[in-house]
Amino acid sequence: MISSKVWPKTTSALATACGMAWILAGCSGTAEDVRIRLCKDLVIAQLPGAARPAWAEADVEMRRSEELVVLLSFDARGAGGKAEPMRATCHYRHDAVDDTALTLANPAAAYSTSPYRMTLNGESIGNPRLARAIKQAMTKQGRELLEKAQKGIDDAARAIEGSFGGGEGR
Repeated sequence: MISSKVWPKTTSALATACGMAWILAGCSGTAEDVRIRLCKDLVIAQLPGAARPAWAEADVEMRRSEELVVLLSFDARGAGGKAEPMRATCHYRHDAVDDTALTLANPAAAYSTSPYRMTLNGESIGNPRLARAIKQAMTKQGRELLEKAQKGIDDAARAIEGSFGGGEGR
């Protein structure tokens, strides 16, 4: 049985650890707009093999009541293995019927979070290729979220174990 002196310490450690795990699992870890993040992940899904982009610029252009366009500039290894400047655009439909407090405070909230059109270095990426790329990007984001949640749970378990003196004396 746990003594009354240990119980408050254990409860506090458990609550703190659970709170940390919940916060870590729920946060994306970045203030970057979800449309920019998804567009970057779509680019990664379209690049060959181990090519990793070095992001230079991410601009957002809102065409009121039409679409939001994410414009990405980056360097990545081309077919010859040499880093080349590249560009990508992702187009998101306007989804809002009326302005709301949310869309007035954050105009980007009026637009879809999944692109209906994409270009990579001037090449149009259409369906079904775009649908496959979206699936790959969403799978990658889901995997990253699960890994972050697992890390949060592991950290919480270590914090709880540490509150019991490292688990010694069992």
